[in-house]
Amino acid sequence: MKLKFIKFLSVLFLLSSSINLAAQKPKTTVTKKQNPASFTISKTDFDNLFTKKPKEVLTVSNNKFLDKCSVIMSSLNGDTKFMKIKLHYFQNAFLMVQVNGAYSTQVFIMSDDKSVFYKGRLENGAVIMTKCNEDDIVSE
Repeated sequence: MKLKFIKFLSVLFLLSSSINLAAQKPKTTVTKKQNPASFTISKTDFDNLFTKKPKEVLTVSNNKFLDKCSVIMSSLNGDTKFMKIKLHYFQNAFLMVQVNGAYSTQVFIMSDDKSVFYKGRLENGAVIMTKCNEDDIVSE
């Protein structure tokens, strides 16, 4: 009788511990945000970037990629402009803009953790940002 009770108790213990382990497993799955293959920054929004001062937060409700971003650096020297913006949409990423006169404009996005890279090209004043590799971004 005592042996049956010990067997019953050990089976009960194993059963209850397995139930507890199953209850402790996380049930939520984290979905990773997919970055788009490309997106557009309108001419108005792009021109508006250069009116902002460092430490200013952008409010661009029609473009989720620029909304809630903060300007890190903005400099103007003659016809050369340089801007660095900390992006809110892409974690640990910066939008870099370099304008050298009327004919050379470089726009790209780089992340500190090397997870996001976009290269921009101007089309009718708007900027088309296209996903790329780190090697595709060339600095002059």
